[in-house]
Amino acid sequence: MNVLVVTAYPPVLHRHGGGVRMYHNIRILSEKHGVHVLSFVGSDEEQDMLASVRRICESVRGIRRIPDFRPHWLSTTPFMVREFSTPEMHREVDGTLRANKIDVLQCEYLQMAQFRRDCVFSVLTAHEAQSKNAHAAFEGETDPVEKLRLFYRWMQILRYEVAQVRKFDRVVTMTKDDAEYFISYAPEANVRAIPIGVDSEEFRPETLPAAEAAKCSASILFVGNFLHTPNVEAAEFLVRHVAPRFPDVRFVIVGSPAPQALGGGSNVEYSGYVPETRSLYRSPQTIFVAPLFSGTGQRVKLLEAFAMACPVVTTKIGAMGFPIQSGEQAFLAETPVEYERALRRLIADSELRRRVGQSARRMILERFTWNRIGGELLDVVAEAAVSH
Repeated sequence: MNVLVVTAYPPVLHRHGGGVRMYHNIRILSEKHGVHVLSFVGSDEEQDMLASVRRICESVRGIRRIPDFRPHWLSTTPFMVREFSTPEMHREVDGTLRANKIDVLQCEYLQMAQFRRDCVFSVLTAHEAQSKNAHAAFEGETDPVEKLRLFYRWMQILRYEVAQVRKFDRVVTMTKDDAEYFISYAPEANVRAIPIGVDSEEFRPETLPAAEAAKCSASILFVGNFLHTPNVEAAEFLVRHVAPRFPDVRFVIVGSPAPQALGGGSNVEYSGYVPETRSLYRSPQTIFVAPLFSGTGQRVKLLEAFAMACPVVTTKIGAMGFPIQSGEQAFLAETPVEYERALRRLIADSELRRRVGQSARRMILERFTWNRIGGELLDVVAEAAVSH
């Protein structure tokens, strides 16, 4: 069959978690089907990145995103729709459908749902439950005026998201929690949870030799795309509430644009964008932290850390989609005091770091490799032949 994948961001590796998931989804589909990709890009650099996807697809085209920033007072449509509503993308979708006899149209991210067409079997990949995020922001606000604005925003997104979930032939989420959330609003929708995977051969433990490890002290690592608000919140939490408790421990914060405005003491290092993230992990000396307090879906950064057999400290939100028992595959912590307690245990005990990291690696091999998940992704597309 012929599949058209329409993406909000470049489906490439080493950029952000959504890009990793989209790249491997496209790679798996291309092994059985002809895949065409239309992707929004925000710069010439992102346009060049699409070269990595062209090797595995029938066609790939990058389209510059031109957001509509004009005020739309009392609009019932969320801003994210106008932000990704470039007329050129609409023309390209229609042209590709006609020219290539597309059997399946797959829209990646809720903001791309507007490109669904009635004439073709449609799949929506919901990387996050956007209305759930909007509700959390509303609940956490205390200023009355801002709370009213966030209530209206929540209603906008909820109305739009539920309507789109009902329209698509299939909806794929990253976690069971998000799938159950959508089904609670749209019980008639065909929604299924397919987790994100990781290449366990590419991301495999790089353990320091015993003699070298004995000379190295443990360091704390956080990786994130800082255009994503939950990652900014996480970095702020680490810099202001956790790192000061460990003046002699090195905290490395990786990602772009580097949030150096947060400051921090001499033990905080901002590394910016690192194209090869595997170089960051040295089991068992690297302790990976992910203090995420908002957002839904599954975190690729945790998949990679788990696969590299590094011990992890994260929150319940960060651990969504993973079968984690605190103290086994990772440590769960919510407050600065809980983070301090977990980190002190791990820093003091190299054997504990090794044990937790190895347990996390086993979890990845048992449940989260692309070899195990690939069949589920192919099944969704194969259903188009049965349904149409």
